[in-house]
Amino acid sequence: MTGLEFMFAPLVASLLLIFITVYFGIHVIEREIIFIDIALAQIAALGSAVSLVIKNISGEAAGHDHDSRTLLAYLFCVGAAFLFTILKNKKIRIPLEAVIGIAYAVATTSAVIILDKGAGSDVHIHDMLTGSILWVTWPQIIRLSVVVVLTGGFHYIFRERFRKVTLSYHGVDTGLKNPKLWDFIFYMTFGIVIVEAVNIGGILTIFAFLIIPSSISALFAKRWTTRILIGFLVGGISTLLGLYLSWNMDIPCSPAIILFLGAGLLVAVGLRAINKLFSHQRQSR
Repeated sequence: MTGLEFMFAPLVASLLLIFITVYFGIHVIEREIIFIDIALAQIAALGSAVSLVIKNISGEAAGHDHDSRTLLAYLFCVGAAFLFTILKNKKIRIPLEAVIGIAYAVATTSAVIILDKGAGSDVHIHDMLTGSILWVTWPQIIRLSVVVVLTGGFHYIFRERFRKVTLSYHGVDTGLKNPKLWDFIFYMTFGIVIVEAVNIGGILTIFAFLIIPSSISALFAKRWTTRILIGFLVGGISTLLGLYLSWNMDIPCSPAIILFLGAGLLVAVGLRAINKLFSHQRQSR
């Protein structure tokens, strides 16, 4: 098997993940709740860990393991979505970002404790953090494609409502009816994507996909369409380079991809600074 054949499935999965996470990443950055992704991902992982414990206690067959873990991860994410929606309230003096951080810390600690007591705990913890995108299967990719198409299509149809909900985080009166409902729907659909994404890419990789390309796009554009295209381009190039490095140097692909995403951010910041410098020079003439 050639490198191209072996890496094709991870490449397709990564591009699907980047496409949907860049969109959600723009929302996250605009809302200034940067750690919402990693918190939801960890809460989903906690749901999977609890499912493993239930499986071990009940002696459930291994073939049902994935479905039960995913179902419980969904339920945990829906609960988190409801919690984050309710706690976005001016009467509550604790900032939402603090609540998200607390949720992440509690979920991480709980998941580590649960997994540490199970068989193969080191493997489960490793997969929880970095995923196993290199070994993604085509059935997983098809499942991810369905989630991406349905979620992306839903958000495209109601894009103005979701944008207004995001603007409301800065105190803008958008006139949107039932903002709490649309905020809950945002977190719920976001959680669904995160569950499927983390099953493939792991928490750290998905966090990088969500935040870094969207941050780079914010340096060069304001229109959402342009930002999505820039983020997808940056993420796609970083994925290609990461997979290439992983194949040629026999290193884990997820850390390699994150490394190139980080390098891309540094390059983007440098280009932005150079562009500002030249702009000031032209204006001073």
